[in-house]
Amino acid sequence: MSNIPSDWIKAAVAITPSFETTGDPYMGATGDFDGMGISCGALQWNIGMSSLQPMVKNVGKPVVKQAMPQFGEELWTACNSPIAAGLKVVRGWQQGIKLKPNAKAELRAFMGTPEMRAQQDIKIGEKAETAFKMASEWAANIPGGVPSKRSFCWFFDIVTQNGNLKGLTFKDVANFLEQNKPDKSDDFVCDFLASRTGNSGHVRDAHKNAELWRNKADGAKLELLVLSYLRAQLSKADFRHVVLNRKGAIAMGIGHVNSGERDFSAHGL
Repeated sequence: MSNIPSDWIKAAVAITPSFETTGDPYMGATGDFDGMGISCGALQWNIGMSSLQPMVKNVGKPVVKQAMPQFGEELWTACNSPIAAGLKVVRGWQQGIKLKPNAKAELRAFMGTPEMRAQQDIKIGEKAETAFKMASEWAANIPGGVPSKRSFCWFFDIVTQNGNLKGLTFKDVANFLEQNKPDKSDDFVCDFLASRTGNSGHVRDAHKNAELWRNKADGAKLELLVLSYLRAQLSKADFRHVVLNRKGAIAMGIGHVNSGERDFSAHGL
């Protein structure tokens, strides 16, 4: 593994899962809110994308059944079946899109076992490697040429949630800053957020972020905020402000996401 500071990985693992779960990120367990059946652990590995199944198989059936005396046999079956069949199994543990309390408790206990924590660390390490490489390539365009904790956490979230930059480069950010001049760039981004319409929590977050971030971004924060805006514009139209809320909060170290106020200053952002 690259020489990634351990506190950087710790911060990234605390930040990225915090948008969806609370408490120990390794023990996260949510229901079928996104059509993936169940999503578990620090990076929300799931049945629908077949990202949870290999981890479960790696720890073995005895560990599963010991941690999940009521649902372990079914989880093992779900993880050794075609995706459609696996989804049917785990959806049987839910009321609507929410896990029933006893199923959630067992999933949390399983994800928190030493064996599953180790599996999660392996997967987190793979994401961290990719994020560090992307942050390093980004930093090569900046005086000093060294990635920052802020940029690493930003790219970790991109790798985990979005995959990649869809072809965006530092030159795109530089062009945006030149066209809008640095003192107008944050206004452009904040005006976009302020202009969102509707009654959803995401829209309310956007309006709050427009007020919170205006005239507060400079240097690396501004560059990452602009990158957040440009990457959001490559998402589906209905989700652009949602993506920007999230990425901008990491860029700025503070923001409103999923109807909650986030402050990442404790993590050095």
